Amino acid sequence: MRCVSFDEGIDILKHLHEGPTGGHYQATRTAHKVLCSGFYWPSLFKDAQAFVSRCDSCQRSGNISNKNEMPQNYFLECEIFDLWGIDFVGPLPSSFGNKYILVAVDYVSRYQLSQPAFSPNLNVYQSTRKRVS
Repeated sequence: MRCVSFDEGIDILKHLHEGPTGGHYQATRTAHKVLCSGFYWPSLFKDAQAFVSRCDSCQRSGNISNKNEMPQNYFLECEIFDLWGIDFVGPLPSSFGNKYILVAVDYVSRYQLSQPAFSPNLNVYQSTRKRVS
């Protein structure tokens, strides 16, 4: 650990509080960042408190209380192959007697499955569903 002068200490505080890796944290967190960086001076914690209390952007933002926070938006978790979109396409020109195509798409992985069909009925849908499951 390197002991630095007061003037160097203020420059280090400024860099670790306002710099690109700063984050405008509280005084104790900023002082601990100074210690983790390998620097020390006798009045480090007192100087960090004074520096943070003079920081304009920290004073403007203040602490955000629970009543001022935005509500949390919950994400729906779904596994691969949980959500499918299934549709019949057609009638199309006949090919080997098939006039329809059953198309199934997994919404999570974008996996696509298609199967030719004679007609858009439940039997074709159920056979494709068994094939996917």
